[in-house]
Amino acid sequence: MKHDYIATEDVPAKAGLLRRLLTHLLYSSVFISVCAFALTIETYLLSGLPVSVPMAVFVFLATLFTYNLSSIQSVLLRRSVKLERNQQDSWWHRNRKNMAIVGLLSLVLATIVYFYFGLRLNFWFVLHLAIISIGYTIPIVYRRKRMKPLRRVPLLKVFLIAYVWAIVTATFPLLDAGMFVLDAQALQLFLRRFLFILALALLFDIRDYTYDRETNTLTVPGLIGVKYTKLFSIGLLLLYSLIVVQSESGSTMTALLASTTGAALVVWLSSEFKPRVYFLLFADGAMLLHAALVFLVKT
Repeated sequence: MKHDYIATEDVPAKAGLLRRLLTHLLYSSVFISVCAFALTIETYLLSGLPVSVPMAVFVFLATLFTYNLSSIQSVLLRRSVKLERNQQDSWWHRNRKNMAIVGLLSLVLATIVYFYFGLRLNFWFVLHLAIISIGYTIPIVYRRKRMKPLRRVPLLKVFLIAYVWAIVTATFPLLDAGMFVLDAQALQLFLRRFLFILALALLFDIRDYTYDRETNTLTVPGLIGVKYTKLFSIGLLLLYSLIVVQSESGSTMTALLASTTGAALVVWLSSEFKPRVYFLLFADGAMLLHAALVFLVKT
């Protein structure tokens, strides 16, 4: 009986541990960085190229650095950032120093991976993405004038996110493999990835609908409403599906369409009143499902 009592008491302890682990994976941006890693692997599989693990690791580390830029900025400049009243921000406030360390360490490791493995990425091509990624979070100073970060520019946020993600996860692997990225196949892969990511990125504008209105940040939901934003997102997924049907066949097409159906379901069930973990786990997780299904049919 004593053994049964201990085992029963151990259940909530394990559940609590798993919950804390999930919270750290989601809010530290490790999970979304894993999604970027997986999409990079997917690009190699879809293109019939040998998988470059160093390239995928580089993308993982670069994503982890980018998504922790706000923590680095806050710690280095010792600024008190205005927080929203939600779980993510309270977790971020408690752990921002650790996240700043993770972000800086990931930058160092990404640099080491880049040079040690001799990744073939055009410097100027990488530079323009770095400017966008840093300017997205950190205000740019131009002629002694402090400009607002790019994420505060009306309607621009989701398109920047989709563009950067499509370039990094779909074009970087092709560049590193020595392919010409302006041919029809490469451009089609970029377009497909852009549409898929854009459809998911719109969900985070839905999530932040009330906050963006309070801060006078014009987003797609602020312009056309939450309902029509969801329809727009599903429309993007339908367009993505049409391109997939024309460009893929067999089990690969089935896998891509199945993951798109899952993404559409996440879009349909989304609302600004859903907990933030819904978006972090399911909206981002749709990318992981996308890559996992392709991996299953390609290996």
